[in-house]
Amino acid sequence: MPQPVHQYHKCMTNKAFLASKSGGVHMTLDQTLDSIRQLWQITGGIKQIVYLVGWQYEGHDSKYPAFFEANRKLKRAEDPDAHASILWLMQQAKQYNTVISFHINMSDAYENSPLWQEYVDKDLIVKNSDGSLLKGGIWDGEQCYYISKPREWQAGLTQRRIDQLMKYLPIRESGTIHLDAFLPVPNPKHGITREDEYKAMADWCRYWNSKGVDVTCEDFQPELAGLVPMVYHFNLEERGRLIYPPTTICGGGSMWNARYGFGPAPTFPQPNRPEGGCLYEAAWGHSVDRDLGVGMIPFFAEEFFLKTLPWQFLNNSYPTKHEQTAEKYDVLWKNGTISSVQHSDGHLTIKRDGVLYVDGQTMFVPAPWMNSADGHQIAIMAFSKKGDKRTWKLPREYHAAKHAIVKRMYPVGDSTARDIAVKNRSIALELQPGEGVSMMFEV
Repeated sequence: MPQPVHQYHKCMTNKAFLASKSGGVHMTLDQTLDSIRQLWQITGGIKQIVYLVGWQYEGHDSKYPAFFEANRKLKRAEDPDAHASILWLMQQAKQYNTVISFHINMSDAYENSPLWQEYVDKDLIVKNSDGSLLKGGIWDGEQCYYISKPREWQAGLTQRRIDQLMKYLPIRESGTIHLDAFLPVPNPKHGITREDEYKAMADWCRYWNSKGVDVTCEDFQPELAGLVPMVYHFNLEERGRLIYPPTTICGGGSMWNARYGFGPAPTFPQPNRPEGGCLYEAAWGHSVDRDLGVGMIPFFAEEFFLKTLPWQFLNNSYPTKHEQTAEKYDVLWKNGTISSVQHSDGHLTIKRDGVLYVDGQTMFVPAPWMNSADGHQIAIMAFSKKGDKRTWKLPREYHAAKHAIVKRMYPVGDSTARDIAVKNRSIALELQPGEGVSMMFEV
């Protein structure tokens, strides 16, 4: 299997919901860049990967299987067209350590698509056993149908679509693409099974990979292990978490965790959600799985500190054992980390070598992306949902530190640096409710 272009287990990945067919523009490209800038500032510059939703035609779920024209409503006044505006965003985002790519759907088809008649004529739409077209959902008022993945692949049209999109947009430069609703749909008329669909899905992924592009999607499917390095809703159950390390597959949070009662509640097992997710995703690490929109920065800031920060810390190792008793739920990691959740109140703790990193909704966690290139300055970020005052023991690699330069990261405002002494490999820190800070130590 090819190595992924990006290290997703170290990134903050999200979608920016730009536009819908019926609702018009929800977030302009200028607003998107401003949100990216704010997150870059709040997070201390963690790498972001942002997939644009609704960038094409009339918005989200518009005119698939085609995706070869930018949504004209996204055009900035100073640009000649929307295509140029998107290229502008891709370029500008780089200064904030951010990769811009695209959310597309390669599986669905609509009757108003420029490709509809060709796909009907070539018999590439999934059919019922009686020869009628299999209907999918109705999305934003329009009836969806399904592409027969093996038949499209064999006809060479999958390859043609990918090649055409890559000529239109610099996706090779982004190195990643997000495939919405990337699921197998058997074709009764042609005797195409779920397994046939998965084989074609793997072929699609390998073709993208051959172009230097990673494929990400919504939730994990074991049949695509090693081909999809990140999923937006990481639905894998406990057994699966022990099989696949974060470097192989990682992702977001609990939005579609049926064990929490979120989203649809289908009968299990499902091929794409074997057991509906983990009982306590926080013990394994979970990141953001919501769409970025106007006014969402406070939400994303809190999600970063409470989820992404400890998630990336846990992702530096991999889980080796899961233990559960009547009182608690533990995950043991290769590097000696133990993450534990109390059943009684859901309280999470993360410790390693006797050092506490997470205590409920209070965090004191290394932020390696902020470290200096020469390794002489290393960073920790701290946050408390309700406010906190205590003395923290520093990890052993900070044993030579004498003091820390502390700066407020969130809420944005006064970021005057404070110099706090380190005594006995410990530091006293007071945090106001909802406050996040960075600490830089010389070692």
